[in-house]
Amino acid sequence: MAKVLEDLVNQLGEKVVNGLAGISHNRYTLTIDALSSPISILQVKSNEQLNQPWHYIINFTSADKAIRCY
Repeated sequence: MAKVLEDLVNQLGEKVVNGLAGISHNRYTLTIDALSSPISILQVKSNEQLNQPWHYIINFTSADKAIRCY
């Protein structure tokens, strides 16, 4: 009985996560062609100086727990 209940809870959890995968709670999303999961932007920090390249740090989240970092 415990195994059946555990399987049911796991299935329910997966369906909830999959159902929420396309929902963003933030105003900004990031789309990357190589990724199928949406990315929700949490924070953007920028550093701009004269005669220097712009530098951005982007903190994000996604329902995909296995996103590869390159």
